[in-house]
Amino acid sequence: MIKKYFLLLLGIASSLHATHAEGDTLGIVPFSEERHFLEKDSHTTIMDSNISPTFSSDRFSTVSLGESEGKKRRPIITRFIVPTLCLAYGTVARFNESPVRRFDKHIAGQVNKHIDRHYGIDNSLQIMPAAVAWGLDFMPGIKARHNFRDRTLILATSYSLMFALVYTTKCLTGVERPRQWGEYNSFPSGHTAVAFTGAHILYKEYRDHSPWIGIGGYAAAAAVGTLRVINNAHWVSDVITGAGVGILSAEAGYLMLPVWHRLLGIHEDGRQFALMPQLGFCTAGLGVVYVF
Repeated sequence: MIKKYFLLLLGIASSLHATHAEGDTLGIVPFSEERHFLEKDSHTTIMDSNISPTFSSDRFSTVSLGESEGKKRRPIITRFIVPTLCLAYGTVARFNESPVRRFDKHIAGQVNKHIDRHYGIDNSLQIMPAAVAWGLDFMPGIKARHNFRDRTLILATSYSLMFALVYTTKCLTGVERPRQWGEYNSFPSGHTAVAFTGAHILYKEYRDHSPWIGIGGYAAAAAVGTLRVINNAHWVSDVITGAGVGILSAEAGYLMLPVWHRLLGIHEDGRQFALMPQLGFCTAGLGVVYVF
């Protein structure tokens, strides 16, 4: 009889121990489907338990948001390396009697000697990259980096700055064009600056969709610069400097976008904003429409 009671007590103790072990799986084995500790009883807290909870490492990312953004975001200074080099090249060519300036004169001499035809396509080709950057997002399956409103704001800001830089520099330097028609507004090339401003924006807006879109824009801008030299309208240094001014202006347009958002509040629903450059003969302006 005593043996039977002993066996019964041993069985009850074994079952209680098994039940206790099953409920205390948190921190010992992976979570059960019922997740007793965290979900089934919402009133249970860590202080109510003597068990130290552990969590699987795959539930949490080991890379912080700041670290992931830092890997994707280039330092701002690196964006200005190329335009700075272009501007330095033009400065050396204009204000020093150097091999760079002699190269300008050599190319102009070769153009005068071998090319007697004018190509007018550069006048229309210069605006093609900006037009594509502005409207390509409306094509099915193509997505720009910014919406139409922000692209308009970026383009307007970039071109306003570009025209201010180009025409101010033209007036201050008074460089004669290589064709020597009595025009002293050669430096830098406005056509090239217009083309490269649009090409750089085109690249930044659609590089995630396809880098070839931006490469096509740069190719069109380079063709504009080449035609300006072939037409004997600019020195090579004018064209390179114009490219630098265009890229610099486009980068400045992107840097200014958050500033305009804060100043105008256009990130809020119900507000509309439009900004458009206005150009005329020896004049430049900016038209603004803002609906509160």
